[in-house]
Amino acid sequence: MMADTGFKRVSKKYPCRVCGKPDWCSATATETILFCARSTLNADRVSQYGWGVYYRDKYRYGFDLERRFKRFPKAKKKNVTETLATLAIRDRVYRTLIELSPATSNNTIVNGRGGLFERGIRDLSLYGSLPRLVNERQVLVERLVDSMAKDGIRSFEGIPGFWRDANGRLRLWSEHDSFDDLMLIPFVGLDGLICACQIRFMRYIPDKSGRYVWLSSAKQKNGCGPGAPLHHADPCSPSYKPVLVTEGALKAATAQKFLPDRYVVGNSGVAASHREIIETARRKPLEIAFDNDSFINPHVARALASLIRLHHADKRSFAYDDDVRILTWDGRLKGIDEAVLSGHQLNSLAVAE
Repeated sequence: MMADTGFKRVSKKYPCRVCGKPDWCSATATETILFCARSTLNADRVSQYGWGVYYRDKYRYGFDLERRFKRFPKAKKKNVTETLATLAIRDRVYRTLIELSPATSNNTIVNGRGGLFERGIRDLSLYGSLPRLVNERQVLVERLVDSMAKDGIRSFEGIPGFWRDANGRLRLWSEHDSFDDLMLIPFVGLDGLICACQIRFMRYIPDKSGRYVWLSSAKQKNGCGPGAPLHHADPCSPSYKPVLVTEGALKAATAQKFLPDRYVVGNSGVAASHREIIETARRKPLEIAFDNDSFINPHVARALASLIRLHHADKRSFAYDDDVRILTWDGRLKGIDEAVLSGHQLNSLAVAE
């Protein structure tokens, strides 16, 4: 607990009550206010950094509401870009960024633990390697600016991950060096255009395969965040296929390779992009393949129930009968990517089961 501020971070023992994850998120000491870094679904408000803010006192949980905490100084307002650049411009910039710094330039990203080959991904052209050092990223930005100028793109305003420092110099992502190798993962929309990118820290930590953050500049002056888009693993495939949703773009890519008879999408967390998932699966069978902790983690289970409830409401509103199934596999394996890579059988449960 951060005693000086009256806030506490989530942990494995006390995961976020919104998304169910053990990192990034936080809450007030009495848990009357929750701050979720991954989800804004049904949030009472959204912070300037794109976090969902949830006020739990209205649900009458009986926490100690009389406890007083130190007041915080008011944060300085930053000029945050509210409007994103067009999808066409974001797609062009991100694709060029990946071309200039491809995944193949980093052996850890391709062949390392949790890397692309280990995940069964052989088409490496969509993935990039973000330089660890600030000065290396700056060189990459300068090359990108030159390349974009040839296409008539001279402004990077409204493109998540890019911002300008006090000297007006265009910068990319963090102003600090990273100790990890950084995989750049595109999130592709239904139209096949890259709308945002995530970063995966490649360092292996026991019981934690990696950490993902958005390529965002929401905390920087004149920067912006990507929101929580839904990734479509193969947007060109036939639209009549059953829709399978899993966690993350990498799991979705692996599942799509081994399950070509499904239309696979990946969200950025179990509580994210529910409405987009339902719209994609409307009038088609929906299969939910969240990680196995959905059966033991009540917070993840709550997000799963929320998605099922929204699907049920959509069926009533649009008058269709397609049902939802929950996919299961060997309980020793966490994600569907591990299950299909190891050849384990996938089973499915009806909601009632």
